[in-house]
Amino acid sequence: MTIRSNQLSKVAVIITAAGSSTRMGGEVKKEYLRLGDGTVLSACVKAFEDASKSVEHPFEISHMIITVPMNGAAEAAEAVNAFFGFDDEMKGKVEYVQGGYTRQKSVLNALEHIVKKPVLPDYVLIHDGARPFVTPLLIHSVLQTVKEFDAAAPGITPTDTIKQLDDSGFITAHLERKSLTAIQTPQGFAFEKLFAAHKKAASDGHDYTDDSEIWGKYCGNVKLVPGDSKNIKITYPGDLERGKGGSL
Repeated sequence: MTIRSNQLSKVAVIITAAGSSTRMGGEVKKEYLRLGDGTVLSACVKAFEDASKSVEHPFEISHMIITVPMNGAAEAAEAVNAFFGFDDEMKGKVEYVQGGYTRQKSVLNALEHIVKKPVLPDYVLIHDGARPFVTPLLIHSVLQTVKEFDAAAPGITPTDTIKQLDDSGFITAHLERKSLTAIQTPQGFAFEKLFAAHKKAASDGHDYTDDSEIWGKYCGNVKLVPGDSKNIKITYPGDLERGKGGSL
């Protein structure tokens, strides 16, 4: 899709927060944990709002969708509104869409919600709601690459040596780190192409781990951009404090 140079790109942002956070072991979902003057989830929203207002690379957030558990919209809204620095325009854009049993289904629900709107975005950025330390710089890097290649994802080279195992637990392959990457979010795509790919993936009987895999199956290659070691995903107790120590 071609964007006229005098127009801001319309970008939909999908933040996935429909999981149960069972590995955190607490009563509060990890996305709703306190962080700074807000929560993990509000920090994600704020990062995209700040990125959209960049002087050098501004863009229009046409949709801000947060996927939530069943009957979880009110709790998610409370977590987002815990940060009061959003302008009124951004507050009005945030919508809550019920997720599915898998991340794949949650994203498809969000995409289907967006296509019912009168104006479609040019691109979509999909981000884990448990990655609160994402920076506007990384968001810009992904979006600028999407504009050139239609699909982009950040990744970092693993620091540990990675081995491939068989079903019995024996090592079968010694993988080279230089040819591997640990994928992060946000992942970015041309909107209409990704939506078409998701509709095909929904009926092909395969479970996909992320959107780059779906794009790779139905659309082509995804361009890698350098990720950020501080852009960790809050998964286990202690991750949040570890992330704050590396980011502040």
